Amino acid sequence: MASTTPDEMLRKHLLADRFRARPHVVWARHADTTVLMDAEAGQYYTLNEVAGRAWDLLVAGEPLVEVLRCLGEEYEASAETLEADVEALLERLLGAALIDRVTL
Repeated sequence: MASTTPDEMLRKHLLADRFRARPHVVWARHADTTVLMDAEAGQYYTLNEVAGRAWDLLVAGEPLVEVLRCLGEEYEASAETLEADVEALLERLLGAALIDRVTL
């Protein structure tokens, strides 16, 4: 197994990782809120402005490093805060089966 340095990895995800929405997930943005719907489970999820922007970048196929770079340019937050918030968002999205990691 190849080793990674802290600069290449968040806690559980490589900075090169990419994600995509699962086929049963639909979403819409309204003002500063993004609403996700799991059509299979009939569940709705609401994302705030920053999480919604992260969602947009993730489902566009951007690697995590680019998601973090864009969020850092668009919002006033430290790199550590953004990394922790994106990591937590990924864990929630993966746990709810709303996204999959793309294997290249």
